[in-house]
Amino acid sequence: LKADLVNVPVNQIYDTEYECCSEVFPDQAYCLSQIHPNDPNYNQPSGRPSLGEAKGYGLPNQFVAVFANGVEDGYCSNLKADVIGTPENQIYESELECCTENFADQTSGKCISMLPAELQPSAQPSITMLGLAKQYVAVRANGYEEGYCSNLKAD
Repeated sequence: LKADLVNVPVNQIYDTEYECCSEVFPDQAYCLSQIHPNDPNYNQPSGRPSLGEAKGYGLPNQFVAVFANGVEDGYCSNLKADVIGTPENQIYESELECCTENFADQTSGKCISMLPAELQPSAQPSITMLGLAKQYVAVRANGYEEGYCSNLKAD
């Protein structure tokens, strides 16, 4: 929250949520677990990164249009099997960009419906992940073990 930033010394404000978590809460896992996977700065460590078939485990920032049964059933994918062999100018950095570029006229809404809920367009815009840029602070609301880092004005 913006209130959390007021009177916070400059050396306690971090550029990324990951940096804040690793500096302030180095020996607890809760803070890192709170970093949202769709955050552009998402950097949760992993002992063994996966490029498996499970949803959410595709190639990072490499989405391609899949016209399986035509435009109406088309969607975007970052699975390795779909991306390999695709010309570079047909690879998009985000699933949303891929959907809007390739399926903007899709009446079925299949591509957009496959986006994570927080990325789907809605009549009520959300401020999810629109916190203060490069201004993460430690929040210890429920003590150290449940401490996390936030750049939200409300935190």
